[in-house]
Parts: sequence; C-alpha cells; structure tokens
Amino acid sequence: MSSRWLIVPRVSEGVQDNLIGTARQVGMVASAVLAVAMGLVFWRQLADFRDPFVPLREDAAILLTTEWGRAWVLGAVGAVLAPILFLAGSSTGSRGTASRASWILATAVAAGMCAFPAFTGHAAGSEGLRWLLIPADILHVLAAGSWIGGLLFVLVADAAARRLSGDGGGVLADVVPRFSSVALVSAGLLAATGTLASFVHIESVGALFTSTYGRLLLAKVTLVLLAMVMGAMNWRRLTPLLLEEDVDAPIRRNAMRELVVAQLVIVVTAVLVRTSMSGG
Repeated sequence: MSSRWLIVPRVSEGVQDNLIGTARQVGMVASAVLAVAMGLVFWRQLADFRDPFVPLREDAAILLTTEWGRAWVLGAVGAVLAPILFLAGSSTGSRGTASRASWILATAVAAGMCAFPAFTGHAAGSEGLRWLLIPADILHVLAAGSWIGGLLFVLVADAAARRLSGDGGGVLADVVPRFSSVALVSAGLLAATGTLASFVHIESVGALFTSTYGRLLLAKVTLVLLAMVMGAMNWRRLTPLLLEEDVDAPIRRNAMRELVVAQLVIVVTAVLVRTSMSGG
C-alpha cells in the first residue's frame, strides 16, 4: 500500500500507469498468500487453544465470546476482502474512479490487518500496558510491511520495466530515491517500537542470552540491523551512483540481498510470536 500512495505519485507521469499495475499485481499475490497463511495459522492456534475432548462445532463460540476469536473473525474477513478488492480493481483501468476507490478500500483493509497480530499475540496479553503496546505493535507491523513490501515492489517493478523495454532499461532511478524516504521512516518506527516491546517483554539483559525468547529476539535484531546496513549502503553510496552514472546493477543486487535478509526476519518473527516470553 505504501508503494501505491507514497512512491508511485512521486515518480514521472510516464511510468506511473505501469507502476500502479505492478503494485496491484504484487498486492493481489501477497493478499492471496496471506489468506492461505492465515488459514494454516488459525488451525494451528485453534489446536493449541481448544479442548481436544469437546466436539469442534461446540468451539465455534470461541470465535464470538473471546477477543482472540473476534480478532480472528475480523482477520478472516480482511483476508478474503483484500484479494477481491485487488482483483475487482484490475479491470477498471489504472486511474479511473473505480480503480481509485478499490485502492482506498484495499488500503483500509490492509491497515486493519496490521492490527491483527497485536490482538492475537504478546501485546494483547500484556496486562496494564495494552493501551501502549497494541498501538506500538500495529505501527511495528505497518512499518515492516512498508519496508519489505516497498522493497519487493521496487524489484518487481524494475524487472517488469526491463522486460518490457527494448533496451533493457529499468525504473530504479525513478523509484529508489522515493522508496528511500519511506524506508528511512519505516526503519525509525521499527527501531522505536521494537525497543519498546523488548523493554517490556524481556525481564533482564541476561534473559536475552538465557531464554529462548531472548535468543530469538537477538537473532531478529541482528538480522534487522544487517538489513538496515544494506539499506543505508543503497541510500548513501549506490543511489547517487545510480542517478549520476545510470549504473543500476549494484543497487539491484544489494536490494535483492536486503530482501532475502528481510524474509529471514519474517521467519524468525513467526517463531518468536509463538514462543513463551518466560521460557528457558
């Protein structure tokens, strides 16, 4: 979503239509993958949550009587609506009123989905600090999505442009400077909200090394810092080279490495959210 509203409008008009189409395709695929992933996570969480001696149909009340269940109902609605909105908008033209409306609705759904982890994870279980940790967790997810999703969009858009152009030229010179500002803000939010969550959830500095949760958190922080260093290299050293000399291969390779590290961050985070904060 950040790509559509924060990157595309700031590039030259000659490439905006193609970039909007690419953003829609990325959103459609990502939302479809999200729907499948949420289904798998739901059955896993339900298996941990429910009484195995009670018929499954009797556990339907969990979805309506608990905050966990209501969050899952809303999350399921969002997971179904998102790909439908992207698909509906794909046949209305890139800048038509209907297309813009579908983007606005899809953005609202995506923003709402950013709240889902907060209400089904550690933040929701932090008594007394929910008012602080839930908004912080939502911002954390939003920042991570803007960073990783924006990076994926840049690479996919460049690959599509190079495939369509006769001379193999891409769009990195157009989109990378715009993405850099989004990435910088996202990195700041990630650092601030991640530090807050660590301060609350980790009992002591020693727990970072003695508990499973602490070690996973250290691994996540290390990977995030590595990705940020790669991003800083793109911003400070390679972007000026791209703009002045039109040499895009180095920044493309570094961006791909950054995306791989970002995917590792997601994998570690997926394990982290299922790990007890007090476990050894």
